Amino acid sequence: MNSQSLRSRRETLAHYYHKVPATVFLLFGMILFFSLLSDKYFTVSNIMNVIVQCSSGVGIVALASYLAICSTGVDLSLGGIVSLSGMITAKILTWDIPLFSQIRNNNPVFLLLIAVTAAIAAGAAIGSMNGLILARTKIPSFIVTLGMYKICETFSRVIAGGTTIRINGLPLFEFIGNGSLLNVQIGRRSIGLLPISMIIMLLLYIFFSFVMKKTRFGTYVYAIGGNNESAALSGINTVLTRYRVFLYGGMIAAFTGIIFTSRLTSASAQNGLGLEFDGIAAAVVGGAAMSGGRSTPGRTLIGALIISVMKNGFNMIGMSNSIQMIAIGCVLIAVVSVDTLRNRRRFV
Repeated sequence: MNSQSLRSRRETLAHYYHKVPATVFLLFGMILFFSLLSDKYFTVSNIMNVIVQCSSGVGIVALASYLAICSTGVDLSLGGIVSLSGMITAKILTWDIPLFSQIRNNNPVFLLLIAVTAAIAAGAAIGSMNGLILARTKIPSFIVTLGMYKICETFSRVIAGGTTIRINGLPLFEFIGNGSLLNVQIGRRSIGLLPISMIIMLLLYIFFSFVMKKTRFGTYVYAIGGNNESAALSGINTVLTRYRVFLYGGMIAAFTGIIFTSRLTSASAQNGLGLEFDGIAAAVVGGAAMSGGRSTPGRTLIGALIISVMKNGFNMIGMSNSIQMIAIGCVLIAVVSVDTLRNRRRFV
């Protein structure tokens, strides 16, 4: 093999190397790191546990955070929407009034459909209000969405009446967050290899990957993130596009609320609060720039998996929550720094 062919092969490998996100190496590195610290980490049971934790929490919320960040915004209301949508679902499923009691006894599937529809409608309504206020005013998105976060949290507490709503006797609803289409028996445990929550999460990512890559809406979002003024001058309806971003974000968060409540089989006003920050961290780790116009749903999913792997690993080695937050913050800064350096070298 001559020197020219060697050089060509190296250039080809370098080309493919730069196409692989640094977060992929980080993800596998973390899995290896925690596997060395705990012999129970790299097991089928724990890996599926990480996937279920991701798909019932940060995994879906991160998609909504990515949409907001990509359009040069930030959505801090997502955790509140998760809490409120989960509470609405639980309240309708357990509400002891004649109409709902009759439907629960005669047609529980229809009652579940009502509950899920109401929760998604609530998420869409909150997202619409976020989008409408942001589209018609120049108030920063973090202020508007933070206010909406508090409104959602308060409504959730009012609906709960200061208690936790427990959901019993509804196996179909529990199946959403805890069920699997494929189970294997390992020892005395039955482990689901195709969790319903994971399937829902993947379908959402596939759908929005298509939307962001193949539709005008996705093109408009990236254009607004690249330069909002230039996008407006080119004829893009920036007001409507940003409105739709927050509308979709609210609906995505509502899906999380439903799955989260199903997994716990109970709803509390505290459920989901704080997920908005995990979602932002996952989106940024996945490559989203706060200046907008960057990253993809696929990269965001990798970021969400990194956050989930870290939290699960830290819990297994007995790290306190406060130290976990510090560690996640350090990783967030490191990943963004490495990604920035790689991009600079690529264009030098």
